[in-house]
Amino acid sequence: MIRFDDISKALEKQVDADVKQIKAIYAEQNRLRTAVMRFRDLENEVKTKEARMRRAMALLHRFPDAKEYLKKGKVPDAILVAVESLDDLPLWEAIAAILEQVSPIQICELQHLLDQFEKKVSRQAIESAIATHKELFETHTRSREKFVHLKR
Repeated sequence: MIRFDDISKALEKQVDADVKQIKAIYAEQNRLRTAVMRFRDLENEVKTKEARMRRAMALLHRFPDAKEYLKKGKVPDAILVAVESLDDLPLWEAIAAILEQVSPIQICELQHLLDQFEKKVSRQAIESAIATHKELFETHTRSREKFVHLKR
């Protein structure tokens, strides 16, 4: 027959063993915490750079120099798979890619650049994209000229 004393002693020993293991786990977690935080920081940095690169490659993909760059294997395959066509790139991302290179810029110059990248859009569409993504873009007016730049 199972005795209460035997079970309670076994449970006490199990709790003692678990407490020791949990303390060891906590100690190991504390030792690794700095490395884990650094890993996460690096992961976030890579995501930011991949997103920027994806936007840039989508803008450049129709140009011979960009195709040569891709052929030389300078872009990792994993990123190449994620490169969208310019048609799939949202207007606000195309604007952000340009503003990462030159900022501030007049809205009319931005429209001209987008036309050169073969992304034909109206000024109204540009204004709408900028207004929709206020967290990313900022505008100001000098005399009659309207400028846009990325928020800092």
